[in-house]
Amino acid sequence: MQAVVMVAGGFIGNLIAPGVGWKWGMALGSMLGGYLYPPSSKAGPNKVAGLNVTAPAKGQVLPVVYGKTRVAGSIIWFGNFQSHDAGSGGASGGGAKGSGQETYTASVAIALGEGIVGSLNAILAGDDDVTADTTYTWHTGTVGQAVDAHMQAYLEAGQPDLTYPGVAYCVLQDFDLGYSSSLPNFNFIVTRTTANLVTGNSYLTTLGLNTFTEDANGDLNPVVCLADFLTHPKYGLAVPVADVDAASWQEIAQWCADEGLYCSPVLDTAQRGLGHVEELLSYFDGLLVYSQGLFKLRSRRSPAREAVDYAVVDWRDWLRHPTLSRAIDQQIANVVSLEYSNRAANYNTAVVERSDDWDVGTRGAYREQISLPGVKTAAVADMLASKMLWARIVGPQQIEMGLGPQAAWFEPGDLLLVKGSEFYAIRDTLYRVVSISEDPNGEYTVSAVEER
Repeated sequence: MQAVVMVAGGFIGNLIAPGVGWKWGMALGSMLGGYLYPPSSKAGPNKVAGLNVTAPAKGQVLPVVYGKTRVAGSIIWFGNFQSHDAGSGGASGGGAKGSGQETYTASVAIALGEGIVGSLNAILAGDDDVTADTTYTWHTGTVGQAVDAHMQAYLEAGQPDLTYPGVAYCVLQDFDLGYSSSLPNFNFIVTRTTANLVTGNSYLTTLGLNTFTEDANGDLNPVVCLADFLTHPKYGLAVPVADVDAASWQEIAQWCADEGLYCSPVLDTAQRGLGHVEELLSYFDGLLVYSQGLFKLRSRRSPAREAVDYAVVDWRDWLRHPTLSRAIDQQIANVVSLEYSNRAANYNTAVVERSDDWDVGTRGAYREQISLPGVKTAAVADMLASKMLWARIVGPQQIEMGLGPQAAWFEPGDLLLVKGSEFYAIRDTLYRVVSISEDPNGEYTVSAVEER
């Protein structure tokens, strides 16, 4: 109506003053129309046309999950984006309700890991647990798992089925986004047990590791995690089980179980397989040795096989005098800070620190920072920090020996006991072999570190 009054004013003004009067009349009419018919202050809702997804899954790493942990996952599908009059309902999830604005819902599928992941324990949107308020379907990651009916319902005619064999994923159905058109930061608490690993990798049974089950917290024996990654034919290194020394792996797995050493690592970075092997070895300070056609497992922190399984080296066997060395003070840590993912604090990062107060007071603090995100409890973090401090606080002696043919039987990780030496500093000392090399003359150089 304001526009009608404005045009009428322009017509009258043009009759009074042809040419110029039209502009004056329009302006006067606009003012009069605005006074008589003020515009409504009630604006309509600002609808959003589609879901705002800023992090597509293309190129992202699909994690390998072990034990009970928190993962963010990768979006592999989304659809059925809908707008609703506030308060109309029809949504699942933790979004806001109100009046006078539009709310939104959308369905989304998020891949959480390769292989069978048996349990979905919680769905987190930001810091909120929305599990109870969310309609979802959990696919555990079996090779022959069925397609998701909710996703299939929104495929166009002729579009192929969405199948994700061997991938554990969650489909959130009509999730309530509240007033936002963007997805929240999702995280998921999941559990992958030893039984799940065995179902997808029968080699663990062949190696006799299927009996080393998870602890009461859902964490796994780190040797079982390493064996799965080493031998798994799809996401692992596909090492033939015949090339793995089952006895040595069972031995270290039993030591980890006896010590209460359990973890829940997530392999979620793009790197060479060897990098993941080193990461898994770090949870029990392990050594992976390939010798005589077999992958053998050792641990620097195990009780030296009760100090009975070792080779005796008599000083008279040396082809040359040994070279001894010890780290200088600045290389010897007397404070160990271990960073881990604390399950009791919603898997946020925590730090446990162990130090030798006397040594710190004597020569100052020399700190070593270690990150083990697969550790989920303060008890395991404290145990590992204490073991690592003990191994570092007194700089271990290093020895290099020149030996004859008997050294051909030694392997990295083996224990050597030096006997009958005229050198008091190394007499009756137990060393762990680090490396062995042979020269063209058949002389072996054996490098070893004092066992503590």
